[in-house]
Amino acid sequence: MPIYEFECSKCKNVFEALFTSRDDKVKVACPVCNSKRTKKLMSTFGGKFGNASSGGGCNTCAATSCGTT
Repeated sequence: MPIYEFECSKCKNVFEALFTSRDDKVKVACPVCNSKRTKKLMSTFGGKFGNASSGGGCNTCAATSCGTT
């Protein structure tokens, strides 16, 4: 199920909404002002690049590898 990011045209609030594939045509209401004048935003891709199996390459924690425990 994809998560889409929206912006409200009325109050400029940016929020996310979870969709099933059949819900793509549904109008999304802003959770702040309840307006249905929202537009889907282009989101950046979130992911991890590179080979983490060598250990210590990402420098985001003290672990020596990124494997599950």
